[in-house]
Amino acid sequence: MKKTLVTGAGGFIGSYLTELLVEQGFKVKAFVHYNSQGNWGWLENSRVKSEIEVVLGDVRDYDSVFDAMKGCS
Repeated sequence: MKKTLVTGAGGFIGSYLTELLVEQGFKVKAFVHYNSQGNWGWLENSRVKSEIEVVLGDVRDYDSVFDAMKGCS
């Protein structure tokens, strides 16, 4: 089974894409913008919350994106 990385997964569109991919059988790593509360945005109340791997970071930080991509196809 392929694992995919969704950046912006805590946003409106990204959260729906994440849920759709999980429902279609993908393993999903959700890249969510870091905040001091540790909030996952729209994914907080997601029905697939227990089935995704959430990574907090910032897409402007090369190292955090590089690390998040490990294991994804």
